[in-house]
Amino acid sequence: MAKRLFIDLDKCADCEECTVKCRCSYPYHPQNNGIIYLREWLHFQLICRKCEDAPCLNACRYEALERSENDIIKRNNFLCVGCKSCALACPFGTIYFEMIPFLTFNCDLCEGRLEEKEMPLCSKTCPKEAIEYGDFEADPKGNRHLLNNVVVQVTPWKKV
Repeated sequence: MAKRLFIDLDKCADCEECTVKCRCSYPYHPQNNGIIYLREWLHFQLICRKCEDAPCLNACRYEALERSENDIIKRNNFLCVGCKSCALACPFGTIYFEMIPFLTFNCDLCEGRLEEKEMPLCSKTCPKEAIEYGDFEADPKGNRHLLNNVVVQVTPWKKV
């Protein structure tokens, strides 16, 4: 079993503790915010309703959002000006204002810490234990999904 990051989006309280630690882990890269990018990507993958008409796509006058071949809504940071019109247009509220930074970096799991047998800072500092690092496997029946080597737990939305 491979060690990987596990994020429970149901437990996450958006306290931003993981974000603060992520940014502080690399003193020469103060803009590093890999965990923000990772959370945004996971929300788009699992929580986005993938609307047929996708009001968020039409709301973006800068064409920063696009639908990929596998029906995922993606944001191009070079085109995004941070106006947040996509978040306002989303009828389900799955695009959050605080999840739209202009500059994003990929999460490297605090690579230097892993070499020293330490956990990534986001998992070490999460007060809700929503982010963990260890031996985790996907279990679609248990709402655990594997996305780019990250195991994510989320309660699926239900139409009422």
